[in-house]
Formats: sequence, C-alpha cells, structure tokens
Amino acid sequence: MRSRRMILQVVLALVVGVAGLACGGTRQFALQGSNQAPGADGVVRIDRQEGGNFLVSVTTTNLLPPARVDGSLTTYVVWFQPTDQTPQRVGVLAYDEENRSGEMTATTASTSFQVVISGEASADAATPSDNVVFRTSVEAPL
Repeated sequence: MRSRRMILQVVLALVVGVAGLACGGTRQFALQGSNQAPGADGVVRIDRQEGGNFLVSVTTTNLLPPARVDGSLTTYVVWFQPTDQTPQRVGVLAYDEENRSGEMTATTASTSFQVVISGEASADAATPSDNVVFRTSVEAPL
C-alpha cells in the first residue's frame, strides 16, 4: 500500500512538472567561470512573462572582484547575444565584493541567445572586452 502511494506521488509530481514545462515554466542554466575566473559559478533563470517577453535573472557566486581579473577593470557587464547577432549590453552586474557574488535581472524577446558576462573598465562599454568571466547558451521556455 505504501509503495503504491509513493508511486502515485511520483507520477503526480511528473505530470505537474511536465504541465509546468508545457505552460512555459522556468528554465535554468548553470554558469561556470572561464579561465579568467576559475572557481566562479552561477545560474541563469528564464521565466516567460505576459506579452511574450522573458525575464532573465543572473546570479553569480565565488566571483573575484573585477580588478583582480585585470587591474584596469572596475565592473562586470552582462550581455545577451542572440544567434548571428552582435552582443547587446543589458545591464551591470550588481556585484558584492564582500560576498563575491552578483545579481542582475533584464528582459528580452529573444528565445535563444548567449549570456556573456565580461569585466569592463566602464559600465557603459559598447562591446564586451576580452575579459569574459562567464559565457553560456540559453533557450527560453516556450
């Protein structure tokens, strides 16, 4: 009796999970630090919003201060790069040097793109520098 109940709970959880994915749900992608930020990691979460856009949340941990990556850097900038397009600056990572963590939230209409985080000398950089600390490809929930 107990095992039948457990099987029903597992089946119900799977059905609810699949239904959530069919309705859009949340997609999550891991970030791993590049050679310039070994040991750094993070998560990109994408949620479908009303109107067809997507809310993208980026969270990083164990990330060195920008100046430790390169002495000329003062900030981290987040870029979205849709397939076959140039990177678009979407915001500055709110970096907490004491906790070595960062957060940023932005919206996009793109469904397939790369998330790039680069160390920059200025928050208003026009293109990503070579100091890329994270890069990952993401697909929005459909």
